[in-house]
Amino acid sequence: MSVTAHMTIGGKAVFADETVSVANPARLSTEVGRYPAGTVEHAEMAVEAASAAFPQWRSTPVEERAALLVKAGALIADARPEWVELLTAENGKPLGESVVEIAMGGHAIVTYGSHPEWVGDRVVDDEQGRMVVRRQPLGVCVGIVPWNSPMILSSLKIGPALLAGNTLVIKVPEFGPLTTMQALAEIAALLPPGVLNVVSGLGPEVGRALVTHPKVRKVAFTGSTETGRLIMADAAGHLARLTLELGGNDAAVLLDDVDLSEATIARLVTGTFLDAGQICIDIKRLYVHDSRYDELVDKLRTAVDQLVVGDGARPEVTMGPINNSRQYEKVTKLLAETKEAGADCLQLGTYAEGTDVDNGYFMLPHLVLNPPDDMSIVANEQMSPILPIMKFSSDEEALARANSTEYGLGASVWSADEQRAFAIADRMEAGMTFINGHSLGALHPATPAGGTKQSGCGYEISAEAVDGYIQLQSITTKTYA
Repeated sequence: MSVTAHMTIGGKAVFADETVSVANPARLSTEVGRYPAGTVEHAEMAVEAASAAFPQWRSTPVEERAALLVKAGALIADARPEWVELLTAENGKPLGESVVEIAMGGHAIVTYGSHPEWVGDRVVDDEQGRMVVRRQPLGVCVGIVPWNSPMILSSLKIGPALLAGNTLVIKVPEFGPLTTMQALAEIAALLPPGVLNVVSGLGPEVGRALVTHPKVRKVAFTGSTETGRLIMADAAGHLARLTLELGGNDAAVLLDDVDLSEATIARLVTGTFLDAGQICIDIKRLYVHDSRYDELVDKLRTAVDQLVVGDGARPEVTMGPINNSRQYEKVTKLLAETKEAGADCLQLGTYAEGTDVDNGYFMLPHLVLNPPDDMSIVANEQMSPILPIMKFSSDEEALARANSTEYGLGASVWSADEQRAFAIADRMEAGMTFINGHSLGALHPATPAGGTKQSGCGYEISAEAVDGYIQLQSITTKTYA
């Protein structure tokens, strides 16, 4: 049955003259549902609704805002079976990964609602007088989320923005927004009208209208570095604040004393191929000490070969398809270029029995053995189930090569000696560096998630994320002699 989604503006369901069809990336001939092709006018309606709701929401005691967030997060964290099935159908990821995404999104909102003290004031009383530093909301904020993990990434904007007393407009992705639109409509219904608004449509039209709107005080965007640059330029026109979580080309460095146990190999596989490698903090480059290279490749090849690719709704499938046509064309072209350049590419894994490869955006996992660092598969973020594995001979060499990129989102160091690993991690040019783990499974819930260099600015988890949605106001009573 095809699902019809709607936008949510000012607490009401809003439709558009035209709709966009969402195909199942594992069965392209199957329509999962349709969503409204929003316009500039819808973007303006959403901003105006958020602006009208702001005075009341900011004056609502933070404890009451927090309690509503806890309730909203709990609504999502249950990961209803119908939402899980819909997310898998429109996104492609296996059912288990859909459960994790939805539940993590809900728990993230609950976490913010559990910490009203993150919006607390600071008071100074001394011989010079009394000063109160108020942590005030900014006003209307916009969150723009991508197609790979829309439930989690919407939640990481909703939690801090609303806790701080802002109102919010979420722009859902062009590909696979149905589950997110349904879930956020239910959250919006728990809140005063206009506090949370949800719009859909194309980024260059609806997204740009939101970013350039003079009433928007903050834009939080997750997506590519190229789009992030455009958003930064557009937001500069009215000096809107920014949180940008952009591209990553995450390096994993395996030292000569790394424990290559079955558990470690499993963490490497998960850290690389979760969501078919389409997560910004998945491993994109793997550097291994030359004394352990052959052992690592042998064990990793065996483990990756166990992956079963197909429709994520099937229980035996452990890796789904690429999410959309644009990404599929990009990564298939990248793989072809890698092979044409003479790289040693190992195609691994199997398709689930009965998989119609021509009716989905499928790609089997690949390992690329010891390509040069200037090859595109190594130098650029690929967001795909293709992993280049390179040799190094010293810790300093590995560190230099890992850092030799314009990106700086995530990284990891793997060693039996955690103190040694920490010393190297301390010099990694990445906003999030893991030890003996990588990607979502290694992410501490209190991590200030964000990148360095051209991987972005600002944070999307923890108290530091709330800071990005707050402006300080000092109120002083001076003591005069």
